[in-house]
Amino acid sequence: MKKTGALRRLRTTPLRTSQFVLGNALNYLLIGLITSAFLFLVGTFVFDFSMQGDYLSFILMVGLGTIMMFGFGLAVGGWAKNENQAAPLTNLIAFPMMFLSGVFFPRFLMPEWLQGISAFLPLTPFIEGIRHIIVEGQTIFSQGPELALMLLWTVVIYTVAFRVFRWE
Repeated sequence: MKKTGALRRLRTTPLRTSQFVLGNALNYLLIGLITSAFLFLVGTFVFDFSMQGDYLSFILMVGLGTIMMFGFGLAVGGWAKNENQAAPLTNLIAFPMMFLSGVFFPRFLMPEWLQGISAFLPLTPFIEGIRHIIVEGQTIFSQGPELALMLLWTVVIYTVAFRVFRWE
């Protein structure tokens, strides 16, 4: 949107930065939920997947995780001048976080000192919460520490995103 000048034109409207950012977050929340539903259906019908937890807990956790992670994209997109800067910066943030948060392999295989550090990464409580719901049959109400950390990261990253966002 920066490249095409659409953001510059939107700046002339009475739209505030927070309204624009939160509107985009809701848009991507809907996209994330639809994508998760599609993946869930493919897993269920193609791979005979069986979830142990309840669907409402799953949907709420995916929704909060999507909103939280979208904030990182907004912060990077707001800070970067163009997509040539945004892509490497996103990779610099995302790949280490995925490797250290238990996306590709369990965190208990890491050294203890690295487990302690990775516990505070934003993706870790999301992955752990989803795993608890899907595999162990827990509910969203039993995910207190994960939800608290995710909410904290959401507030922090959206505060950063609002501050670094530029209309041009």
